[in-house]
This record gives sequence, C-alpha cells and structure tokens, in this order.
Amino acid sequence: MWRLRAAVQAAGPAVCVEWAVSVTRYARRRANRRKPAPIQRAEALAAVLAERTVAIHDDELLVGNFSAHRVGGAIFPELHGVAQCEDLLSYRGRKLNPLAIRWRDVLTLALRVMPFWLPRFLSMRSFPPLRALRFVADQLTAKRYVINETGGISHFVPDYETLLALGTEGIAADARERLQRCDEEEGRAFLESVVTACDGLAAFGDRYADAARHAATATADLDRREELARIARICARVPRRPARGLHEVLQSLLLAQIALNSESLDNSVCPGRLDQLLLPYYRADVEAGLLDEAGARELIGSFVVKMSEIVPVFSRRITRIHGGMFNGQVVAVGGVDREGNDATCELTWILLDAIDELRMRQPNFHARIHAGSPPGYLARVADMLRRGSGSPSLMNDECVVPMLTDRGASLEDARDYSPVGCVEPVACATTFGSTDAALVNLALPLERALGTRDDGVCEEPLSACESMDALLARLEREIDHLIDGVIDDLQPVERANARFHPTPLTSALLRGCVDAAADASAGGARYNSSGIQGVGVADLADSLAAVDEVVFRRRESDLTALRDALRADFQGHDILRGLLRRAPKYGNDDPRVDRLADRVMGLFADSLGRHRNTRGGAYHAGFYSVTVHEAFGEYTGALPSGRGAGKPLANGLSPANGLDRSGPTAALNSTAALELRRRARNGINVNVRLAEGILRGEAGLTDLVGLIRGYFDQGGMQLQVNAVDAELLRAAMDDPGSHPWLLVRVSGYSAYFQDLSPGMQREILERTCHGG
Repeated sequence: MWRLRAAVQAAGPAVCVEWAVSVTRYARRRANRRKPAPIQRAEALAAVLAERTVAIHDDELLVGNFSAHRVGGAIFPELHGVAQCEDLLSYRGRKLNPLAIRWRDVLTLALRVMPFWLPRFLSMRSFPPLRALRFVADQLTAKRYVINETGGISHFVPDYETLLALGTEGIAADARERLQRCDEEEGRAFLESVVTACDGLAAFGDRYADAARHAATATADLDRREELARIARICARVPRRPARGLHEVLQSLLLAQIALNSESLDNSVCPGRLDQLLLPYYRADVEAGLLDEAGARELIGSFVVKMSEIVPVFSRRITRIHGGMFNGQVVAVGGVDREGNDATCELTWILLDAIDELRMRQPNFHARIHAGSPPGYLARVADMLRRGSGSPSLMNDECVVPMLTDRGASLEDARDYSPVGCVEPVACATTFGSTDAALVNLALPLERALGTRDDGVCEEPLSACESMDALLARLEREIDHLIDGVIDDLQPVERANARFHPTPLTSALLRGCVDAAADASAGGARYNSSGIQGVGVADLADSLAAVDEVVFRRRESDLTALRDALRADFQGHDILRGLLRRAPKYGNDDPRVDRLADRVMGLFADSLGRHRNTRGGAYHAGFYSVTVHEAFGEYTGALPSGRGAGKPLANGLSPANGLDRSGPTAALNSTAALELRRRARNGINVNVRLAEGILRGEAGLTDLVGLIRGYFDQGGMQLQVNAVDAELLRAAMDDPGSHPWLLVRVSGYSAYFQDLSPGMQREILERTCHGG
C-alpha cells in the first residue's frame, strides 16, 4: 500500500487521448450516427473499454487504469473538450496544474479529433449557431454564472449493491427480459443500450484477467505470481458475475468506477457509503477465515490510492472555477442505517485510518454524524482534523435526513444518503440529481439593485428606494431576472444531454431507470432534481446590514452617495467606507445580520422554485462555491460591506474572510441560525480555520468535539475544519516543493495546497484563524 502511494504521488499527471480517439473513430462512421443515441453511447463506451490501455503495476492487488497513464485524465471532445483544448500547446509548461502530453497526442487532437467535434460538441448542439457561440464565449469568462452541465451530469451514487449482488450478467438479463415486453421504440433502444454497456464492462474485466495471467507467467517472483493468478481469477469473475468476498467487491467497484467515469466526464461518480457496502462481505470473509483485519486494511488502502489516479483535464479558464485537481469521488462513513440505528462498524474505523494515514487527494471523504454517534467515533474524527488531515468533511444526519424527506425521498432512502461532488446530499443508488448544474454570482443582483451596473431591470430611480424592504424588493427582482437567464441557458443543455449524451451504464446502475425503460438523463431515476449554487451569501448579508445601519438607521449617507462610492471603488470615500466596515457582519452571532443572510438564501431558493427542470424535478438551492468565489470576485465591483472591487467573494456559507471576529462558536451560531433544511436543499459548505495550538492535548480535543456537537445540535448541516497555522501556509506558498502533500479543505472538497492558484492560496491564508 505504501509503495503504491509513493508511486502514485511520484507520477506526474498527464493528458490521455484514448477516449477522444476512440469516440471520434466511432462517431465518424455514418452508420453509427444513424443509430438511436443510447445505443451510440453504449457502443462507444464498449469500444473504448475494449481498446484502452490495460496495465498492471508493481505491487497492485486491485487493477484498473483510469487512463493510459499512471495518473491522468481524459479529454471528452463531445462534451466540453473543445474548450479544454485551448491549452493544448501550454498544458506541459503552465505553472498551475501542468499536465504532460505527448506531441503526437497534441497533433492527433488538433488535426483529427477537434475538427470533427467543433460543430458537434454539446454546447453547439444545445443552441442555434449564433446563440451557441455567444453562450460559449460567456461561459469562458464566467462573470454571471457557470453552467456545468455542458460537461455532462454525473454527480451520483451508483447502485453498487445490485452490481455486487447480480453482476453485469444479472443486470443485462433483467434488461433483456424487459426488452421482450417493451413495445415502445425509445424504451427498446434504451434497454438494448443497457445490455451493450453491461457487456462492455464485463469484457473490460476479462481484459484485466488476461493481462494478469500473462503477467503471472512472466514473473519469477513466486509470491507475486500467486497474487497475479488471484487477480486473474477475480477479474474473470467480476464485474461480470456476483462478487464473493472483499477482494472481489473492491475489484468490481474499481472497474465500474473507471467505466462510469469514462461515460460521465470523470466527475463525481461516488462510491458513497463504503463502510456499509463492504461490511457483509468483510464479515463473511473473516468468519470463513479467508481474511483478517490487516488484509482488509491493505485492500481498502489500495482502493483509496487507486482513486487518486484520476485527475480532471481543465484549461486555465476552467481551473479558475474548479481548481486544485478537483474530482469529487465521495466516500461517506458512519451515520444511521435505513432503520435509523447507528451504522458505525469495523470498516468505519478502517476507512478513517486510511483517510488519516494516506491523506490522498481522492476520495473526498465525509463523516456522517447523528445524535447517537458513538463518542469514540466523533473523538476519532475530531482528532484527525486537529492534526491537519483536512478530511473528512462532517455531515449532520439530524439536518440532512429530514431535508431529503422534504425533497420527496422516503425515510429509508433519506437515511441511506451520501454527499456527492462536494457536499450535496442525495439518496444513494436512486437519485439523478445533477447537483452541480450551475453556480451563480449573487453579488451581481445586488450591484444592479444599487445601480452600480447599468444592466439592471429595476425601473424606479435609486433615490426612490427609502427602506430596507424597498431595497430587498429591488434585489428580489434582480435575482429573479438572473435566475431566468440561468434557466434559459441551462434547460437547452439539459435537453441536449438527454438527446445526445444519454448514459446507459449510469442508468443501469440507478434504480428506476430499467423499470421505466428510460435513461437517467430523460428522468428514469427514482428521484430527479437539479442543484444550483448561490455564491456570495455572506457578502450580501454584510452589505445589506451595512446599508441598513449606515443609510436607513443612522442616516449617515444616502443610496446615491453610496452608489457613487461603490463605482469609484471607495477612492475618495474613505470615511464612508470606514462606516460601512464598522457595521455588523455575518459570522458574529448577530441575529440582525443572520436574518439578512437567511433572507438572501430564501430569495435565491424561492426564485429557483419557480422553475422545474426538463426531467420533471425541482431546482434545489445549494451554497458552496468550489473555487468560483475567487473567479466571480474578479468581476465583481466594490460592495457596501466595504469589500473592494476584484476581491474574492465569501466561500459557501462561511463568513467573509477576516470578518468573523467573535470566535468559532459565534461564527457557527450564525450558520446554524439559518433555515438550512428549507433553504439549502442542495447542501452547503462551512469552513472553519483553527490554530493548531489551541487544539492540543485532551482539552483541545474536548473543545473541538464540543464545537462540532454544539453546532450540529443547533441544526447545522455541514462543517469542514482546516487546522493549519499561517506560518505553514506561507512556507508552502513561498516554496511549493517544501510541502507537496499539504492537504487543505477548499469549498466542499480537499486539494493539495500546491495545486491551488496563488489567488486561492491567499484566500485560504486570509480566512479567519480562530485562536491564532
């Protein structure tokens, strides 16, 4: 396990063109393009799995390659890969997140792949030509909002329980049986595509079985020969047939993860509740004397390392939005089971140890906590966090489970939830939630409401706005106008995904799709929704509180003078800026500001609630920001909070940097005071940064456990802790090579500090460090 970790961390990430070449070769054949879209996608996936590089590395007990490289990522030309190719000539030498790419692959992409897809990639198929060009140009700058569905949907927890119980043969057999009874043409095409995709995944396992047999005959090491022979036997069985034992389970999951990431833009295909999924197989192995705890730790550690072999291929522009080699394969531990009992088990502890010891970028680990969580479990999680692990993120079952039932999930399905992507809770195996459909800059409606931008929809002069209620009414109109624009751009992309980019393997592993003979992209899953994130809540709350205090209560300025100061980025308006900065701020347990934050969230969530997505589901509001709060901030002018033009917005529902001055308890009290269950149905991220020194010893551990418990007891939904001192962060900024594996929590996910842009590194450094 440790040698595997060292090999993966030493491997420089690279661009893999195998998917792009194979899918282009398939799509160039006119006969293929005449087939129904689900069949096209299933056959293309099967072709890629049949052609891609198969390699078995030294020391591996679990095999499978996400790409042609030890660590690498694919370009998906049919989705948003054309935009990623703007960096073709600079991937190798760019300073941030460099990616190796061979010159022959550059030529292949430039001369053979991209010319074919330039008029055919998803954005071009979503809109008429001129509108498509305007849309692409708008998204490359991302000033107002980012539509992530142009890269596909993904963001789900597959029904791995069924895959492990039936194998692909069993799932395909069910689809074939339903095919015999299906008279509807679209349904028949979908069911045929499920069979093809399942057969392609099974054949993928066969290829690794052949490779392991060959490697076994070629090695003189008798121990390694036996390991390879066992790998060959396992891959000859799974994922084709039901899994038996922990080793077969993890191998089946890994091959399925690779295939699903290939089908769905290598983005947030989540194993979910891995401790619960693996538990019966682990216990059966132990009872039969086939496995001990040490063997289980080796296999699980190997699985964790393998998950870090995949990286996204993002251009510099997209890296501004999704920085830090983001991927988001979520693994959740703990929580309650479907009956409401504590689910902490032996494998929970093994997975926590793997998180703590390996400290890999992937998976994105979350620990579920509920009122009955064992004290030792919470203490273990807190101990990891205080020692700078950066992981796991914490989720509160007492908030999330009723929130999911409010969304329409059954109580049993809601209890069986996992976050996906960053922090978005979904019912496992049943939800196609498109949880990261878009991110929206909420500061722009405020700028328009205050007249600092000229493209607002409010017709009344600013001077006519004489109260907070009147200003909030203007803000509401501007938010509605912005959301109408988001939906107007998003829904054509939703329809294009269903028409041109169905996902038959994904659909085979989501409950409801085969029963309904409908792809997940067409609404086949049991639960359908879309998540759209509002970015900048704290900035708006601080700004509205400042306007209320300085303009409406104390009458020390008026809105016209404020507008002029904002347009000037406060140049020549120092006195007014000082008054605004001294006004109350979110994150200090001030009910007046917290109510304004809640009001902003409500305006955003209610505006989304006016619409339904094209799969028949609701649009749910989320409040996390990945790294787009920095990108949005670059295009946002000065705000009444006193924030200067171009500065990052606040991340998620965290307070604006440096403005939570009353300690961590007050900061978390502000978040817990919000109506999270109703307003934030797509999840939130809340960062708290604590000085390592205040967490030492038994007293420090007790204090951290109490902080977490107190926040969750008040109804907090999510929390993530960075326990890292400013000196360490500065040292890592000054000499990136000095701390290559320093893991930090960004906005719902972990990243190596060195993989973040200088701006994001500064943003993390500038977060309030409580106790420092």
